[in-house]
Amino acid sequence: MNSSLRRGHLIDYLKNSRSATIQELAEHFEVSHMTIRRDLEKLIENQPIKIIHGGVIYQESGQGDHYSIIKARTHMLEAKKKIAKKAASLVEADDIIIIDAGSTGELIAEFLPKDRPITIICYALNIATVVSKRENCTLILTGGCYHGSSMVFESEEGLSLIKRNRAKKAFVTASGISAKLGITCSNFFESTTKRIALKSSLTTILVADSSKFGEIQNGYFSDLSDFDIIITDEGLPPEFRKEIARLEKTLYIE
Repeated sequence: MNSSLRRGHLIDYLKNSRSATIQELAEHFEVSHMTIRRDLEKLIENQPIKIIHGGVIYQESGQGDHYSIIKARTHMLEAKKKIAKKAASLVEADDIIIIDAGSTGELIAEFLPKDRPITIICYALNIATVVSKRENCTLILTGGCYHGSSMVFESEEGLSLIKRNRAKKAFVTASGISAKLGITCSNFFESTTKRIALKSSLTTILVADSSKFGEIQNGYFSDLSDFDIIITDEGLPPEFRKEIARLEKTLYIE
Protein backbone atom coordinates (compact mmCIF):
# COMPACT_ATOMS: atom_id res chain seq x y z
CA MET A 1 0.00 0.00 0.00
CA ASN A 2 1.49 3.37 -1.00
CA SER A 3 1.69 6.23 1.49
CA SER A 4 -1.17 8.30 0.02
CA LEU A 5 -3.59 5.37 0.10
CA ARG A 6 -2.49 4.38 3.61
CA ARG A 7 -3.03 7.93 4.89
CA GLY A 8 -6.53 7.92 3.44
CA HIS A 9 -7.32 4.69 5.26
CA LEU A 10 -5.64 6.03 8.39
CA ILE A 11 -7.85 9.11 8.58
CA ASP A 12 -10.94 6.94 7.98
CA TYR A 13 -9.81 4.71 10.85
CA LEU A 14 -9.46 7.72 13.15
CA LYS A 15 -12.86 9.12 12.15
CA ASN A 16 -14.44 5.88 13.31
CA SER A 17 -12.36 5.23 16.42
CA ARG A 18 -11.91 8.91 17.45
CA SER A 19 -8.54 8.01 18.99
CA ALA A 20 -5.77 5.44 18.69
CA THR A 21 -2.32 4.67 20.02
CA ILE A 22 0.73 4.68 17.75
CA GLN A 23 1.17 0.98 18.56
CA GLU A 24 -2.41 0.22 17.53
CA LEU A 25 -2.04 2.03 14.20
CA ALA A 26 1.32 0.44 13.44
CA GLU A 27 -0.12 -3.03 14.02
CA HIS A 28 -3.30 -2.32 12.05
CA PHE A 29 -1.46 -1.00 8.98
CA GLU A 30 1.51 -3.36 9.41
CA VAL A 31 4.12 -0.61 9.31
CA SER A 32 6.68 0.78 11.77
CA HIS A 33 5.99 3.35 14.47
CA MET A 34 8.17 5.80 12.54
CA THR A 35 6.06 5.39 9.40
CA ILE A 36 2.86 6.07 11.35
CA ARG A 37 4.40 9.16 12.93
CA ARG A 38 5.43 10.46 9.49
CA ASP A 39 1.91 9.84 8.19
CA LEU A 40 0.40 11.72 11.11
CA GLU A 41 2.77 14.65 10.68
CA LYS A 42 1.61 14.88 7.08
CA LEU A 43 -2.09 14.51 7.92
CA ILE A 44 -2.01 17.12 10.66
CA GLU A 45 -1.45 19.79 7.99
CA ASN A 46 -5.03 19.55 6.72
CA GLN A 47 -6.93 17.14 8.98
CA PRO A 48 -8.51 17.81 12.41
CA ILE A 49 -6.20 15.48 14.32
CA LYS A 50 -4.08 16.14 17.38
CA ILE A 51 -0.99 14.13 18.27
CA ILE A 52 -0.71 13.46 21.99
CA HIS A 53 1.44 11.30 24.25
CA GLY A 54 1.63 7.86 22.64
CA GLY A 55 -1.25 8.39 20.25
CA VAL A 56 -3.56 10.62 18.25
CA ILE A 57 -7.11 11.93 18.56
CA TYR A 58 -9.57 13.04 15.88
CA GLN A 59 -11.29 16.32 16.71
CA GLU A 60 -13.95 17.80 14.48
CA SER A 61 -14.77 21.50 14.57
CA GLY A 62 -16.16 22.51 17.96
CA GLN A 63 -14.37 19.78 19.89
CA GLY A 64 -11.56 20.57 22.30
CA ASP A 65 -12.61 24.18 22.89
CA HIS A 66 -10.34 26.22 25.13
CA TYR A 67 -10.91 25.53 28.80
CA SER A 68 -12.71 28.18 30.84
CA ILE A 69 -13.10 27.93 34.62
CA ILE A 70 -16.26 30.05 34.35
CA LYS A 71 -17.94 27.51 32.05
CA ALA A 72 -16.59 24.58 34.06
CA ARG A 73 -18.21 25.83 37.27
CA THR A 74 -21.71 25.19 35.90
CA HIS A 75 -21.01 21.91 34.08
CA MET A 76 -22.20 18.82 36.03
CA LEU A 77 -22.41 21.02 39.12
CA GLU A 78 -24.52 18.73 41.33
CA ALA A 79 -22.32 15.73 40.55
CA LYS A 80 -19.20 17.77 41.26
CA LYS A 81 -20.59 18.86 44.64
CA LYS A 82 -21.15 15.24 45.67
CA ILE A 83 -17.69 14.26 44.47
CA ALA A 84 -16.11 17.20 46.29
CA LYS A 85 -17.92 16.43 49.55
CA LYS A 86 -16.67 12.85 49.47
CA ALA A 87 -13.14 14.01 48.70
CA ALA A 88 -13.20 16.55 51.54
CA SER A 89 -14.44 13.88 53.96
CA LEU A 90 -11.19 11.95 53.42
CA VAL A 91 -9.12 14.81 54.84
CA GLU A 92 -7.95 14.23 58.41
CA ALA A 93 -6.62 16.57 61.09
CA ASP A 94 -3.05 17.77 60.44
CA ASP A 95 -3.08 16.48 56.86
CA ILE A 96 -0.91 18.17 54.27
CA ILE A 97 -2.83 18.02 51.00
CA ILE A 98 -2.49 19.19 47.42
CA ILE A 99 -5.64 20.47 45.72
CA ASP A 100 -5.36 20.56 41.95
CA ALA A 101 -6.78 23.30 39.73
CA GLY A 102 -10.30 23.33 38.32
CA SER A 103 -13.90 23.76 39.41
CA THR A 104 -14.01 20.45 41.32
CA GLY A 105 -10.87 21.41 43.22
CA GLU A 106 -12.52 24.69 44.17
CA LEU A 107 -15.51 22.80 45.59
CA ILE A 108 -13.23 20.49 47.58
CA ALA A 109 -11.67 23.58 49.18
CA GLU A 110 -15.14 24.86 50.10
CA PHE A 111 -16.16 21.55 51.71
CA LEU A 112 -13.00 20.98 53.76
CA PRO A 113 -13.76 20.24 57.44
CA LYS A 114 -13.71 23.47 59.43
CA ASP A 115 -12.74 21.87 62.72
CA ARG A 116 -9.45 20.32 61.57
CA PRO A 117 -6.05 21.97 61.11
CA ILE A 118 -4.94 21.36 57.51
CA THR A 119 -2.08 22.51 55.29
CA ILE A 120 -3.06 23.04 51.66
CA ILE A 121 -0.62 23.30 48.76
CA CYS A 122 -2.21 24.78 45.65
CA TYR A 123 -1.38 26.60 42.43
CA ALA A 124 -4.74 28.12 41.47
CA LEU A 125 -6.10 31.50 42.53
CA ASN A 126 -9.70 30.34 42.95
CA ILE A 127 -8.65 27.63 45.39
CA ALA A 128 -6.25 29.91 47.26
CA THR A 129 -9.03 32.48 47.65
CA VAL A 130 -11.35 29.93 49.27
CA VAL A 131 -8.65 28.52 51.55
CA SER A 132 -7.40 31.97 52.64
CA LYS A 133 -10.79 32.72 54.23
CA ARG A 134 -10.82 29.60 56.38
CA GLU A 135 -9.56 29.17 59.91
CA ASN A 136 -7.27 26.26 60.83
CA CYS A 137 -5.82 26.21 57.30
CA THR A 138 -2.22 26.90 56.35
CA LEU A 139 -1.93 27.92 52.71
CA ILE A 140 1.12 27.27 50.51
CA LEU A 141 0.61 29.00 47.14
CA THR A 142 3.14 28.43 44.36
CA GLY A 143 2.74 31.69 42.43
CA GLY A 144 4.15 32.51 39.00
CA CYS A 145 2.69 33.45 35.62
CA TYR A 146 -1.09 33.69 35.95
CA HIS A 147 -3.42 32.08 33.37
CA GLY A 148 -6.82 33.73 33.68
CA SER A 149 -8.90 31.13 31.83
CA SER A 150 -7.98 28.41 34.33
CA MET A 151 -6.87 30.69 37.23
CA VAL A 152 -3.64 28.66 37.44
CA PHE A 153 -0.16 29.92 38.32
CA GLU A 154 2.78 28.53 36.34
CA SER A 155 6.49 28.85 37.14
CA GLU A 156 9.66 26.80 37.58
CA GLU A 157 9.87 28.12 41.13
CA GLY A 158 6.35 26.84 41.78
CA LEU A 159 7.24 23.39 40.51
CA SER A 160 10.33 23.38 42.74
CA LEU A 161 8.19 24.34 45.73
CA ILE A 162 5.88 21.37 45.17
CA LYS A 163 8.89 19.06 44.74
CA ARG A 164 10.38 20.25 48.05
CA ASN A 165 7.19 19.47 49.95
CA ARG A 166 5.43 16.19 50.62
CA ALA A 167 1.69 15.73 50.95
CA LYS A 168 -0.35 12.99 52.53
CA LYS A 169 -3.04 13.26 49.86
CA ALA A 170 -3.29 14.84 46.41
CA PHE A 171 -6.70 15.56 44.91
CA VAL A 172 -6.13 15.74 41.16
CA THR A 173 -8.64 16.71 38.47
CA ALA A 174 -8.75 15.82 34.76
CA SER A 175 -10.42 16.93 31.53
CA GLY A 176 -10.17 13.55 29.82
CA ILE A 177 -9.84 9.96 31.01
CA SER A 178 -9.08 7.18 28.54
CA ALA A 179 -8.18 3.60 29.39
CA LYS A 180 -6.12 3.52 26.20
CA LEU A 181 -4.46 6.96 26.08
CA GLY A 182 -4.37 7.86 29.75
CA ILE A 183 -5.49 10.87 31.75
CA THR A 184 -5.27 14.29 30.15
CA CYS A 185 -5.86 17.98 30.80
CA SER A 186 -6.77 20.87 28.53
CA ASN A 187 -3.55 22.86 28.96
CA PHE A 188 -0.05 21.51 28.36
CA PHE A 189 1.45 23.75 31.04
CA GLU A 190 -0.75 22.11 33.69
CA SER A 191 0.35 18.56 32.87
CA THR A 192 3.83 19.02 34.38
CA THR A 193 2.38 20.46 37.58
CA LYS A 194 -0.06 17.57 37.90
CA ARG A 195 2.71 14.98 37.41
CA ILE A 196 4.83 16.58 40.13
CA ALA A 197 1.84 16.80 42.48
CA LEU A 198 1.26 13.06 42.05
CA LYS A 199 4.92 12.23 42.70
CA SER A 200 4.94 14.39 45.84
CA SER A 201 1.96 12.67 47.49
CA LEU A 202 1.53 9.52 49.55
CA THR A 203 -2.07 8.90 48.43
CA THR A 204 -3.23 9.99 44.98
CA ILE A 205 -6.92 10.67 44.42
CA LEU A 206 -8.57 11.31 41.05
CA VAL A 207 -11.68 13.49 41.31
CA ALA A 208 -13.66 13.69 38.07
CA ASP A 209 -17.30 13.69 37.04
CA SER A 210 -18.45 10.95 34.68
CA SER A 211 -18.50 13.23 31.61
CA LYS A 212 -14.67 13.17 31.63
CA PHE A 213 -14.49 9.39 31.15
CA GLY A 214 -14.00 8.49 27.50
CA GLU A 215 -12.83 12.02 26.66
CA ILE A 216 -9.31 12.90 25.52
CA GLN A 217 -7.48 16.23 25.70
CA ASN A 218 -3.96 17.00 24.53
CA GLY A 219 -2.07 17.34 27.83
CA TYR A 220 -1.21 13.81 29.00
CA PHE A 221 -0.03 13.55 32.61
CA SER A 222 -0.79 10.08 34.02
CA ASP A 223 -2.66 6.79 33.76
CA LEU A 224 -5.48 5.35 35.85
CA SER A 225 -2.97 2.98 37.42
CA ASP A 226 -1.15 5.98 38.96
CA PHE A 227 -4.08 6.67 41.30
CA ASP A 228 -4.98 4.96 44.56
CA ILE A 229 -8.56 6.26 44.73
CA ILE A 230 -11.06 7.40 42.08
CA ILE A 231 -14.09 9.49 43.05
CA THR A 232 -16.82 10.05 40.46
CA ASP A 233 -20.60 9.93 40.00
CA GLU A 234 -23.22 7.37 39.00
CA GLY A 235 -22.78 8.07 35.30
CA LEU A 236 -19.44 6.24 35.20
CA PRO A 237 -19.45 4.01 32.06
CA PRO A 238 -19.43 0.24 32.77
CA GLU A 239 -16.15 -0.31 30.93
CA PHE A 240 -14.37 2.04 33.32
CA ARG A 241 -15.89 0.32 36.35
CA LYS A 242 -14.38 -2.92 35.04
CA GLU A 243 -11.02 -1.29 34.33
CA ILE A 244 -10.82 0.27 37.80
CA ALA A 245 -11.74 -3.10 39.36
CA ARG A 246 -9.07 -4.81 37.25
CA LEU A 247 -6.50 -2.31 38.51
CA GLU A 248 -7.70 -3.01 42.09
CA LYS A 249 -8.19 0.68 42.84
CA THR A 250 -10.61 2.08 45.40
CA LEU A 251 -13.69 3.52 43.68
CA TYR A 252 -16.24 5.85 45.26
CA ILE A 253 -19.39 6.57 43.26
CA GLU A 254 -21.38 9.47 44.68
